[in-house]
Amino acid sequence: MNTDIECRDYRHFANNTCNFMRTTPDCKLDDGFVNYLTFVFCTIGDKLVALGLTLLAGWLLILFTGLGVTADSYFCPALRVIARVLRLSENIAGVTFLAFGNGAPDIFSAIAAVGSSKGGDVGLAFGALFGAGVFVTTVVAGTIGVLTPFRSIQRPLLRDIIFFIIASFAAYVAMYDGKIYLAESLGFIIMYIVYLIILIGGYFINRQIKDRRALLQAAHTEAAAKSYGSLQTATNQASVSVDETNSDIVDESYSQPDVTFTLSLRHAFLPRDDTPWSERNLINKFFSIIKMPVLLILHFTVPLVDYDKQEHNWNKLLNSFHLLSGPLTVSFLTRVSFIKIRNLFPVWAVVGIVGTILCFAMLILTEYHTKPRYHSGFAFLGFTVSVVWIYSIANEIVNLLSTFGIVFDISNTILGLTFLAWGNSLSDYVSNVVSARQGYPNMGISACYGGPLLNFLMGLGIPFTFATIKNGSPFAIDTSLLQNVIAYFLFGSLAGTLVFIPLNKFFYSRRFGTVLILYYVAFLVIAILIETNVLG
Repeated sequence: MNTDIECRDYRHFANNTCNFMRTTPDCKLDDGFVNYLTFVFCTIGDKLVALGLTLLAGWLLILFTGLGVTADSYFCPALRVIARVLRLSENIAGVTFLAFGNGAPDIFSAIAAVGSSKGGDVGLAFGALFGAGVFVTTVVAGTIGVLTPFRSIQRPLLRDIIFFIIASFAAYVAMYDGKIYLAESLGFIIMYIVYLIILIGGYFINRQIKDRRALLQAAHTEAAAKSYGSLQTATNQASVSVDETNSDIVDESYSQPDVTFTLSLRHAFLPRDDTPWSERNLINKFFSIIKMPVLLILHFTVPLVDYDKQEHNWNKLLNSFHLLSGPLTVSFLTRVSFIKIRNLFPVWAVVGIVGTILCFAMLILTEYHTKPRYHSGFAFLGFTVSVVWIYSIANEIVNLLSTFGIVFDISNTILGLTFLAWGNSLSDYVSNVVSARQGYPNMGISACYGGPLLNFLMGLGIPFTFATIKNGSPFAIDTSLLQNVIAYFLFGSLAGTLVFIPLNKFFYSRRFGTVLILYYVAFLVIAILIETNVLG
């Protein structure tokens, strides 16, 4: 088969579409476990393409759900534990580990999109990163303004918007000449490091200022209290005597209840949900059904350490099994399981033997009711397995979207700025808006700029750094009018906010929120008109 033929030309081979999909090099989907094109046109058949695409649409919904559940319920908790083990402050952990955890779907999707790109077509990655940036800074920020008008904080907001403008301009310059150099890709990572330095430095400076004010206030309070010295001393002595008396009382609320083997077995093999089924609405019940198979798989393969739960979520049977299932999952998902060591033993067999030994050792050496001292170490295993799961799911999502793009002749850029950007940004929309509705609008609006900034810089920096190092040369990319328009709109939304908000005394009004949402609608309309060749 001619290698110059594109997979989108399958319509010219209507009589033998299945053979075309199997033999055309451009139809090979990289880094995925299923070739969805051959599934639709060969397994399902030409006459039932609509059925095949419907099944793939349902599978795409499950994959997006799995991506979100893995990141939110397993990856982020593991990062919290690791940050605590490393004794990082909450501020540093928040802007590094936890920010990376929240942006994992976007970053890993970009890595997968760049890794599977062909002929320099990285429209899926660019579309997703730029499209998510436009969506969050317009629709999400606009929704917060419409639902909860508020006066925002000043310096942190300006800092994030200015950095985002610089990042978007740098990305536009990098892709303008059709090549991304190693220095440019590393520049995105360095830019985020500079952002972190400024952020953390500002945090410590503000804390020092507050500490000085607190010391001055304490000095004034101490001076005022001296006139009541005798009364204060008596009160302190009474308090000390009461505290000493109470210290001898054992707090029974932390005693570990007796858990039978049967109950422990049930908890090990059935993931629990704190919300009763009867209290869920119809939408929650629908997504709970979709999430159930995902949760079961993750429950058995990814250990979860949770400081908010009793004994930090220690379960002897389940955690012992994780020592076998976790490494095996990593070996199969990374496709090293069938590589033979010295042409004798496959990797999966060695991993299985070592995992089984560790599993039985854990069963023998640990107790049901008391977590071992090294229980926090399971967070590192959970981090590793969840990273592999997220990357594998992101690869399947990218391959699925590429399949829909080929079948319906839609560019990767439009798929990235719509479906991939929406899917990855849905959690941002819910969490940011809920934070604002619960009385924390500044937290929600800050996340609208700080979160996408991390995804944008690391989503461009990490995959293109790997790609340029691997190729040993600049990464050639195909640029298009649509990609330029997306960059213009992202720059426009940020620049407009930077100009208007200070003029409006940093007040996010319902009118401004509505303008942001309408701006995104105009962006989508223009993008679709360009895609359908009405414009350009």
